Amino acid sequence: NEPLLQRVVKMYKKVKEDSALLLSACSHLLHNKELMASLVESSFDAVLTDPFLPCGPIVALYLGLPAVFFLNALPCGLDFQGTLCPNPPSYVPRALSLNSDHMTFLPRVKNMLIFLSESFLCNVVYSPY
Repeated sequence: NEPLLQRVVKMYKKVKEDSALLLSACSHLLHNKELMASLVESSFDAVLTDPFLPCGPIVALYLGLPAVFFLNALPCGLDFQGTLCPNPPSYVPRALSLNSDHMTFLPRVKNMLIFLSESFLCNVVYSPY
């Protein structure tokens, strides 16, 4: 029953806190010289990682290994940017929006708001990396 603006601010704070926690964990992993040396000596062929968290690709880059992503989409629409696939929010439903590709005006507005909030939240989450 909270007003929309309070819910948005609360969600922003939660995302920011969670993001800081994940960044801290990644930083501790990368600065653990003993563990990183052990990974280098293990001679792995690739790093299997979820692209939602940037630490996996960073570790892969550090180890000089290819990163294999096991998610069907990259966060923040990077898969669409990377492949240059058209992805207009007026027609293509955003993930988790529960919209179909046959949207009326209000679902299109909702889709656009989700699209804009994704860009903002992605900047909050990934800019520290």
